Amino acid sequence: MNRILTIYFLNKKQNPVLILLAIVSLTLILLRVKITQEVYLLFLIWNLFLAYIPYFLSSEIKNIVPGTFTFYSVLLIWLLFLPNSFYLITDFVHLHHVTKFQFVFDAILLSCFTVAGFYSGILSLFTIQFLLQMKYTVKKSWLLIGTIVYLSAFGIYLGRILRFNSWDILRHPFSLFSNSCKSIQNAETLLFTIVLGTFILLSYRLAHSLLNKKQ
Repeated sequence: MNRILTIYFLNKKQNPVLILLAIVSLTLILLRVKITQEVYLLFLIWNLFLAYIPYFLSSEIKNIVPGTFTFYSVLLIWLLFLPNSFYLITDFVHLHHVTKFQFVFDAILLSCFTVAGFYSGILSLFTIQFLLQMKYTVKKSWLLIGTIVYLSAFGIYLGRILRFNSWDILRHPFSLFSNSCKSIQNAETLLFTIVLGTFILLSYRLAHSLLNKKQ
């Protein structure tokens, strides 16, 4: 974790939009605590930190020699943490109608965290695809990105529905593997993965087009 924080604070090329989204999200969550005198939804701060990790890793991997053990190790860790970037969209399950004001406020709050996580994940994918295109064709890089996105959607299912997290690959590998194999045979799992994966991929395609136009 210290390494990740060091990468973030020492990298002068950090995306200013990501920083702004994080500041707005944190300001809103602290304002919510002040208004409601509740710590409910404070877990979003941790979720946002996890959502930014893939971006930190993709920023660092650009400085590693391709094809080395370190390169593939960081790439694997990036892949395992990538679902966290898009996971925040599922936190809307915590949106409850207490009062109209609080409902609207929480909806805005959750939207800010979700946009921050999504944007982080999209920038991360953009960097990885750039590296893939240096080795493969554009068509193959898109095929690999699509595969990664749907794997991430499946990872989100494991997190939201089965309540696993990225750390369980080390803590409970056999349980994670067993439940993953069982889930693949479930129609609900496939539907969740396809719908969410397609939404993420379409969002990425749109963002990819916009980012390319700016370059």
